[in-house]
Amino acid sequence: MKKLWKINVINNVLSLHARLSQIDKNKTPLSSNHEFKRIVIFSTTALGDLLFNTPAIKAIKHRYPEARLMLVSSDKNRDLVEKSQWFDEIVIWDNKIVHSHRVIRRMRKFKPDMTVLLHSTLGYDILCARLSGSKYIIRDNFRSDNTVFNHWIDHYSSATDVHIIQRKLDLISILGCNTTDIRMQFPIAIHSVARENYRPVIGFQMGASGKNRCWPVEHFSELAERILENHKDAKIVLTGAAQDKNIEKSFFDLLKNKYHSRVHSYIGKTRLPELLQIIKNLDVLITGDTGPLHIAITAETPTVSLYVSANPRHTGPYQDLHIHQTIRIEPESNDDPHYPLRKISVDQVYNVMMKNISV
Repeated sequence: MKKLWKINVINNVLSLHARLSQIDKNKTPLSSNHEFKRIVIFSTTALGDLLFNTPAIKAIKHRYPEARLMLVSSDKNRDLVEKSQWFDEIVIWDNKIVHSHRVIRRMRKFKPDMTVLLHSTLGYDILCARLSGSKYIIRDNFRSDNTVFNHWIDHYSSATDVHIIQRKLDLISILGCNTTDIRMQFPIAIHSVARENYRPVIGFQMGASGKNRCWPVEHFSELAERILENHKDAKIVLTGAAQDKNIEKSFFDLLKNKYHSRVHSYIGKTRLPELLQIIKNLDVLITGDTGPLHIAITAETPTVSLYVSANPRHTGPYQDLHIHQTIRIEPESNDDPHYPLRKISVDQVYNVMMKNISV
């Protein structure tokens, strides 16, 4: 949150609420000795962020096995959490202040002892937690987050050069959680489906949240031709959201017609549970730093992930490293401003991918 007037308004509301409610009266410092019966967890952003949070969520559940858990999440994650047995209640929120009253109302009814803000919009999340009556709040503060709300938080993360999963586990260690399990996990069961008689089946995730995380479509097309020429029984699977339709069209326009029948596109055609099944059945997924990468890692599907601007040390594979290959080239001043991944060659990706196929 950058707008000073919003910061001032939220701080003033929280100050008034603290005086009137006496929420902090007789409050003792947070420690591992505290026991909580009702816990709210915020993970209100993208799918990959939710998966990064699952090791911490599992650790909290294990630490407080009798506690009731409410998850505040986003519409993007609805299919992954609504029927999950991990949580007793689910609240879907768009991170907008105009709809925060609905979240506060649900939380007040839930009566949380503690709120854990793992990934959410700074300021609005703390406002919801405090106004709901949550006496204790811990928050994963990102390096870029403003510190103006820290005095409302009982414990928060510091800027450390570790993977985001580890930072969240370090955050909740104050609760006495066992933080040794770093593995991501789906909150719902993912059932296996029968595979077709293709080997290998290679997934391409061509879209991402921004062009700076996308390998150019012409590189994907060239790689597809290399794969399908050299592996007579291979199949290419395209994954992506509806907004990736233009990339899909460009890919097929560039790909030789004789290979079209060996490419199956699911772009814009699947809901989240189906996408998870598709990625689980791949032999390898080739992708930038985006949600399907983290789905594949969680599903134990081998990956080749590409980085220039981002750093895989913070957001790349953190488990099963023997099946996940990363290609990172340091950013330079002459990089393509729109597609910095362009300088990662097709040869590089093909050669690294072959290591995974032979695993």
